[in-house]
Amino acid sequence: MELEVRIKAEAKRLGFDLVGIAKPAYSPVDHDRLLNWLADGYQAEMSYMARSPRRRSDPRLFLEDVKSIIIVGISYYQEPNYESDRPYISIYARGKPYQDVIREKLTSLLDFIKSPVPDVRGKIAVDTSPTFDKLWAQKAGLGWRGKNTLLLNRKLGSFIFLGELFINIDLEPDKAESDHCADCHACVDACPTGALTAPYRLNAEKCISYLTIEANSELENPYITGNHIYGCDLCQLVCPYNKSLPATRAEEFGRHIDSPSTEGEWLGLTEADFKNRYSGTILDDFGFIRFEKNVKLALLNIEQDKMDYKIPENT
Repeated sequence: MELEVRIKAEAKRLGFDLVGIAKPAYSPVDHDRLLNWLADGYQAEMSYMARSPRRRSDPRLFLEDVKSIIIVGISYYQEPNYESDRPYISIYARGKPYQDVIREKLTSLLDFIKSPVPDVRGKIAVDTSPTFDKLWAQKAGLGWRGKNTLLLNRKLGSFIFLGELFINIDLEPDKAESDHCADCHACVDACPTGALTAPYRLNAEKCISYLTIEANSELENPYITGNHIYGCDLCQLVCPYNKSLPATRAEEFGRHIDSPSTEGEWLGLTEADFKNRYSGTILDDFGFIRFEKNVKLALLNIEQDKMDYKIPENT
């Protein structure tokens, strides 16, 4: 059996829903796109995005003798239960820290490859690593970069965690996926803050996910985050490719967290309650202090009815 077939079978056995192979090559187009994005200040306070931009688009700077990139994906989709008049926690925050899950599985995959190829060298990347994960995923046929800047797969939509294994052996690459968004712009229209300034272009400074998770400065407009406590899924929930998705098969991401149902329950949540409900999830890593602050802001926004974030009915 060819090594590529064995690697893909093992990746599926480890729990990955998607796996593909890409040839590493410098992408000047993506490099220039990143430089323009940085020049516009769209990275906001994420200064790390400006460090070594060439490295993100040139795999040889990530692993010197890289010859192949194995890209994997896991669906984390579960029912969002989104209601504009209730505090909302993004789907991806409800499961275990995905970087740890993916890194552990890719470590096992690398060990598997070492059995027939003892001299193989590999380096694992998740979204905290300086590399363009969606670029390599598209080149490996896992999907395409949608207009909301997320990877889209025709069967699993965009609720997908990605990871990469850069290795120094030659593998047969898969066929790249093409763009299937056509003239749809539902995600751009649904963004309540205008963070999607144009298709495929995101201004983090206006993005609710960024503002509720990474921003350290006080918000100039406290109503901009609406009913969101952690993250935002609105540009995904309206996407046609995210309709009628199967729930994730991964136990690590399939947990349905027990969120409070009334304003009084939200406000009465103690740190012990928080730990009891969200222990082991990404939200737990977020911490109770900021969580409590975001809850109060979300409830204030809901009470004062300062936002209009309802999902368009015709999508």
